[in-house]
Amino acid sequence: MENRTGKLFEEYLRYDEMKILLVDDESKKLKRLHSVINTIDELVSDSIEHVLDLKSAKDQMKSIRYDLVVLDLKIAECIGEEDDSEIAGLEFIDEILETDSILIPKEIIILTEHDALQEKCKELGKNLEFLVLKYDEQSVEWENVIKNKIRYALKYEKSIERFSDVKKSDVAIICAVNNEMEALKYAFKEHDFQRVNFDSDTTDYYLANIVANGKNIKVVYAQQREMGMAAASTLSLNIIHHFHPKYLIMVGIAAGIGSGKNLGDIIVATEVWNYSNGKYITGENGEAIFSPDPKHILLDSGMESILRRDYAQQLFGIKREFKGQTISHDLNLVLGPLACGAAVVGNSKIVDDMIMQHSRKTVGLDMESYGVFYAANYGIDNSVIPICLKSISDFADEKKGDDFQKYASYTSCEFAKYLVLNILEYD
Repeated sequence: MENRTGKLFEEYLRYDEMKILLVDDESKKLKRLHSVINTIDELVSDSIEHVLDLKSAKDQMKSIRYDLVVLDLKIAECIGEEDDSEIAGLEFIDEILETDSILIPKEIIILTEHDALQEKCKELGKNLEFLVLKYDEQSVEWENVIKNKIRYALKYEKSIERFSDVKKSDVAIICAVNNEMEALKYAFKEHDFQRVNFDSDTTDYYLANIVANGKNIKVVYAQQREMGMAAASTLSLNIIHHFHPKYLIMVGIAAGIGSGKNLGDIIVATEVWNYSNGKYITGENGEAIFSPDPKHILLDSGMESILRRDYAQQLFGIKREFKGQTISHDLNLVLGPLACGAAVVGNSKIVDDMIMQHSRKTVGLDMESYGVFYAANYGIDNSVIPICLKSISDFADEKKGDDFQKYASYTSCEFAKYLVLNILEYD
């Protein structure tokens, strides 16, 4: 299936081809609108289209995704018909939002000369979704608002165009905290990463074109603004939107659960699940009891097969090259479910009661993985393959500390680098 998101992104990069649709049947207002918009030099001559009825607007919007639609509220369904509804325009908006065949425009501005219709918009709460302007032949206030809206949209799209050569990446890597970011930078220290920023986004992204094993690989990485699922999901959505990677890898540290695991071992999440999802109910004695409703998301089956290969030799080399404290135990991969919750856990009872009771095969827990997988699977572009590689820095018990965070961050990022440069396949 065609990547529709990528196609739309390509469309929006053509800032000089901004498409504006005017839906109005009053010739004087249409001429005024044309005159106002045509004062913007950056627009090309065929940017503006206009229709005189709602049916024509719908027909146009089935094949063209407009950047801006300026809509009169009181307009006929078809040319020659009388408009019996005072809010035909609002009914039209509801229709395009509910109809899959119509391409929703990036922005809608309601322009009406009727005070009563303005108040009707407010009553219906439509002013919360769309800008409502009062049309007045004697005023330039509405003119300035429309021109400023268009100029801002042009500036925004042009800012993205500056990075049109990097809008597509092969793999994106994200992390949550500073220790992880330092380890990530160290892992890729031999490569020339350049900082990339977008006007619409305060995140610093780092991008490089890496030649490895005869392949050109575009890699981008970034750090969340804070810990947790919400921040992880936000960064994941943003990095997918900006760079459209084939793979999205989460690196960093996690707590290990169960026996047979060592500090620094790399957890490969075969599934992620949100153990903090559920509701509080009232128990027999009036006490609050948490009733869990865990949500699970699986790792891509083909990717799981790749990650189940034997990497003993590579893991030995990663451990050997560590420049910090001496580590006596071997470095291993640990494949299994990874639990994700909203808080740092340092209590074995919570692990037993909230996690192991519901998924005894769980091998670790963190605060971000579910947000990453959720964004990749349910965001606008669900073709991205999420991967979570979190190394064990503690065991979520009363002995929890940060002594092994540096080593765990290191092993996670180094193994991620090995996968990126040697194992993953790119189109």
